[in-house]
Amino acid sequence: MNWIKILLITLGVYAPSVLFSQENNRISLQTGLFHCFFDGSAIINSQPTNQVKRIYNHKILSNLLNGVVNDSRGINYQRKINSFSNISLEYMNYATDYYFTENFDWRVKPIVAWRNIKFLNMTYSRVFPLNNSIKMTYGAGINYIWGREVLYHYTTFFGSGEPLFYSYYRNDIGANFRLGVEYSPKPWLTLFSNFDYIGIIYLGAKDIDGIKVGDYYHNTYNLKNIPSKSDISWRFGVGFNFWK
Repeated sequence: MNWIKILLITLGVYAPSVLFSQENNRISLQTGLFHCFFDGSAIINSQPTNQVKRIYNHKILSNLLNGVVNDSRGINYQRKINSFSNISLEYMNYATDYYFTENFDWRVKPIVAWRNIKFLNMTYSRVFPLNNSIKMTYGAGINYIWGREVLYHYTTFFGSGEPLFYSYYRNDIGANFRLGVEYSPKPWLTLFSNFDYIGIIYLGAKDIDGIKVGDYYHNTYNLKNIPSKSDISWRFGVGFNFWK
């Protein structure tokens, strides 16, 4: 996997320099307010009450509304190629643990209790102006995903059971598709929102013993999306435009 990291970093450094003959640059701060991983983990956590708890008890202070919103945060650099296309490099971090109700049946199936994963992405986008200040965008790119996730599930020994935390490490490659809209009230300022879908092409998640997590949970529990092979997020951001 080291060669993939080197390739993404090289492209990220080299591509903007190749495109420096153009005019516009943009630095954006952004958040993915909502993420759906299609693995049973919550998009929005329940409001903490006496009936709701964090099973992993690893509070992520940066999450919005005291962890009710499982948001990601990141930064994006975008370079204009021409009037109708651009290329971008971004880094995003998603870190949260999930709330569960007290009456949740832990014996049903393994479930994600905590995740801290990072995304390095390069995307090529096309731009369609609707008027002088509003544009529609769509694009596709490549992602490197790494970090750690923790599962919680029930393990049975000789007729009795006990809860178990199982940790593994992501080391994956994915492709993404993106559709969005941006609004520029000023030449130097852009507000934007987009939907971003990531599908894993290469799943390299392993536990500390080197066991491939996807194969283990597929063979043992017939689970086909642990670790998650998809992520769709709804993102919002503010960009600051500048010139060479």
